Amino acid sequence: MNRKRDIKVWYGKIEDAEKYPAINYWRQQPDDAKFAVAWQMVIDAHSIKGEDLRESRLQRTVGGLRPVKR
Repeated sequence: MNRKRDIKVWYGKIEDAEKYPAINYWRQQPDDAKFAVAWQMVIDAHSIKGEDLRESRLQRTVGGLRPVKR
């Protein structure tokens, strides 16, 4: 899948950089695209740390039972 990517290059001091340079880009993206990128960052972080992604707290099954109030 080849998509055209718009890349902005900026040189200067970090103090002079925009605070949120990609905010408009991310606002235009659908929720599933934002989630996919966020999940890829989780995978990358685990890989950099040498951790097994199967041990991620984000992969836990959550459930519970409560009595029905009548």
